[in-house]
Amino acid sequence: MAKRIVDPNWVVSVVVIGLVVPAVAGQCACGIRQSKNDTVVPGEQIEPGEWPWQSAIYWWGGSKLNPPQRICEGALVDSDGWVLTAASCLQNEAGDLLNLTGMVGHVGLVALQQKTEGSSRFPVEGVLMNDDLDLALVRLKVPDEDWGGMPVCLTDGEEDWDKLFGRAVYVLQQSHRHRLGGFEIVKLPLEKNVICYGSALAVKAKAISHSNIKLKSRGTHYHRNAQGTPLYIHKPEGWTLLGISNKIQADVPGSLCHPGDYESFLNVNMDEVHQWTFSKLDDFGADPETSTE
Repeated sequence: MAKRIVDPNWVVSVVVIGLVVPAVAGQCACGIRQSKNDTVVPGEQIEPGEWPWQSAIYWWGGSKLNPPQRICEGALVDSDGWVLTAASCLQNEAGDLLNLTGMVGHVGLVALQQKTEGSSRFPVEGVLMNDDLDLALVRLKVPDEDWGGMPVCLTDGEEDWDKLFGRAVYVLQQSHRHRLGGFEIVKLPLEKNVICYGSALAVKAKAISHSNIKLKSRGTHYHRNAQGTPLYIHKPEGWTLLGISNKIQADVPGSLCHPGDYESFLNVNMDEVHQWTFSKLDDFGADPETSTE
């Protein structure tokens, strides 16, 4: 299936025909938090450098003196300046990509729009779109020299979920509880099944499907207020990206379930995501293969 590469100066279609997996097998440093210790305390606001891959893409349709008209959360997945987020967050109502000249990437942020030690802003150089998966890889114009960006680790595409059930996973969200706002840590349980409660019956569904990761949110402090929100887990090799919040998530695993019972994230371990992501990380700037499909 043809995928779109969008750059300020050209628009072409490319066919995904190969798989290059340089990062998982030999990815340099990834998933290392710059903190005094590796303890994660839910509810605490994050400090500069603690989550260096946490990112946001801002978009202005007019003057940048005003607040951005669009904010898309995401994660830095490659030290060359690639941020993974939700494609729909970067599109207008007609499904067209927003003007790239109005986009700015913010990496290592502690709070939206706030400049802090360890955070950096870059113009957007280009965007790779996958409408079927509702994913976008945003290429930031980072310095040619080593700019010190620390990406999150990516799954190898062969996750053994049985070993992960019972573990905690984490999201960062804008705090509603702290006076100065900023991102706070939210802990969610990764269980084998999720159970949603209706007025008389309970509906059970598998937490991990081919395309989704469902997490119980009832009784937690999690509140969905953004697109592209990353889902993280701590593994021996480093902090790893498990999911992305986007529009193709299932609404509820059963008609009796209340919307607030659980949250669902796109499973970035699925083959389509894994192959598309890694086949693109090193391709930007090369002569793409065109297709009329």
